[in-house]
This record gives sequence, structure tokens and C-alpha cells, in this order.
Amino acid sequence: MLQTLAIHGFRAFESYRLTNLTRVNLVVGRNNCGKTSVLEAIELLVSGGDPAIFYKSAQRRGEMGIRQASDRHPLDEDVSHVFFGHKFNLGTHFKLSSDNDGDKYTLSVKVQSLDEVGEDWDRRRKRWLQLGYFDPDENKEAVPELVLAIDGGRAGREVSLPAMDDGIVRFEPYHRSIRNGADGTPVHFLTLDSFNPASMGRMWDTVLAEGREEEIVNDMRILEPELDSIHFLTSRRLGSGILVGLRNRGRRLPIGTYGDGMRRLLALRLSFVGAANGFLLIDEIDTGLHWTIMEEMWQFVVEVARNLNIQIFATTHSYDCIRGFGSLISSRPDLKEDMSIQKVDTSLKQAVCLRGDQIKIAVEQDIEVR
Repeated sequence: MLQTLAIHGFRAFESYRLTNLTRVNLVVGRNNCGKTSVLEAIELLVSGGDPAIFYKSAQRRGEMGIRQASDRHPLDEDVSHVFFGHKFNLGTHFKLSSDNDGDKYTLSVKVQSLDEVGEDWDRRRKRWLQLGYFDPDENKEAVPELVLAIDGGRAGREVSLPAMDDGIVRFEPYHRSIRNGADGTPVHFLTLDSFNPASMGRMWDTVLAEGREEEIVNDMRILEPELDSIHFLTSRRLGSGILVGLRNRGRRLPIGTYGDGMRRLLALRLSFVGAANGFLLIDEIDTGLHWTIMEEMWQFVVEVARNLNIQIFATTHSYDCIRGFGSLISSRPDLKEDMSIQKVDTSLKQAVCLRGDQIKIAVEQDIEVR
């Protein structure tokens, strides 16, 4: 597990640290303080700087380049936004690092010139030109003169990508799953609002193969105590039809009949599938879920994280979500060592960490911790 996280020059953070990290970490703070950036930093770090994650992050934020890529051509991303101050100049860089139970993750990303990369880059550049990704005869400015150099540290991964002066980097179409981290470590980034049914269907296939249907159904009973079964329809597009059955009721109904909270909670629970011994990053974990189930939600999150050896980082704006977090510590003190709140404030150099009884006291005394 990550014990600390140091961020230098990445997005909203010139220099920032998170310390005393636990198994389940709730990241809180004002709007635009960098909560999601913390999740993105962890995703990049533990993946060893996989270029696919740069691209997926840009997709989530709408930071894609203006030029449209065809099926044959690569994909454009404006990477200037991942650097502090949105700068993209020769020498601009960011660095991420973390202590990890005696080991250490490091990631360094820097804008370099072609001269710094050497002959190997010349070969790569010629290949891109041969494939037609750049057409110097049509537009001389379309030929890259800079390099985005990614050093994945402990993963031993070094990647150089062609970059324009305006910060546009051209990515080849990567198909590698983001579950594969730097050394095979799974890393999932989840936004419950956009979790697509096809992904849920694929994860349900894994649940079936491992015989864990009852485990999932039992966790889902915090929303509907009479829940008896969950079924994904195979006759439709993968994941497009989800039915749920209740005890002593013959007809199974579409999951949407029971409200959007049921689908979101199922998405949250399925996100643990395939994440064993890895990391789960959840943006706005409480989206669409009623405040009355917050304590129960956190209980299954902490217990499943323990059982599967998963480290979780989740964000929220909701005080109800924080209150549920604290209430769980009061009712289940045996779980408190696995739980922390990390309050992010860019006016400071380090996140404010609350653990165990500190969280309990803050919630009981109604102290503002968002």
C-alpha cells in the first residue's frame, strides 16, 4: 500500500504531499482544490506512466486536441494541462513519488528536445512519418520538434512521445487495459456517473466464473433487503439489460425500476472485481446514493478492501458521506486503523490527515472537514 504521496508540478500542485495513508482514504476539499488530480496522480504513478492513462484522463476532462483522429491516425491530447500552470516549454516537468511498504514508486515526465533523445528518436520519428501521422509536405508545423519523455521508475518503462510546441501530443491508439499497472498491479479509476453497462457486464462474467454472485447480492441488500438475485441479459448488447429479483416475487424487473441508486451501487461493488492486490480510485463515491445508507456503504467498502487487499482513494463533496465514514468508526472501531480522511487545500504544502478517533470526534462535534 502507498503510505505517502508526493506531487511536484502536476496539475494544481506545485509541491504537495499526502501522508499517513491507510487502506481506505477519503479525499475531501473545496471545489477545484485538486481532489480528482490526486486520484489521477496515483493512477499515473502506479501504472508506471502508461500513455493510455494520459489519454483516458484527457477524455474524462475534455482536454483532447482540436484535430480529429481517423481510425488510421493517432489521437491528439493537449498535455499542457497536466503540468502546473498549464505550461508546456522545453524543460517543463512533473514528478510523482510514494513510499510503498518499504518500496518506492516514482514517475518523472519531462518536455525534452529531439537532441536530448538521440538517434532512437530519429528512428521513431521516421516511422511516424512513414505511417502518415504527420505530413511535412502539407504542413511543416505538423512535424513534432519536442518530446514528452516518461520515465516509469520502478517499472523500468521509458516512453517518448512526439509533441508540438502548443502542447499537443500524438498518441498511437492504445488498447492496453488500465487495469495493468506498472508491475501487473491492477489500478481502476471509477466515476459512478459514467460507468457503462458494457463494463459492468464484463465484470459480472468474472463474478460468474468465480462463483461470487451471492457475495455481490448480499452487499447490495443495503439498498433492498429483499434482493434475491441479479441477472445480466445475454440476448442484448453486453450489459445493456440488467434484471433484479426479489424474494417471493416471480417476475424479475429491470434494475432501473428500483432507481438509479441501485445501478450506481452495483457499479461500485463490481469495481472491486479484478482489483485484488491493487488500487481502486473512485471519484464522487456517493453520487446518486441516499445519505441513509452511507455507513453501510462504507462498511462493505472497507471490509471488501481488507479481504481483497485493495487500497482505495475516494473523493466526495458530501458531508453526509463524511458523516457515514465517521459513524462507521463509532460502530466498528475494529475498522478505524484502515480509514483516513485527507483534506486537500492548495494553500498548504500538505494535506490535513484525520485518522481513527480524530474522525469520530470531528463528526460527533460537527466540525467542518470538507
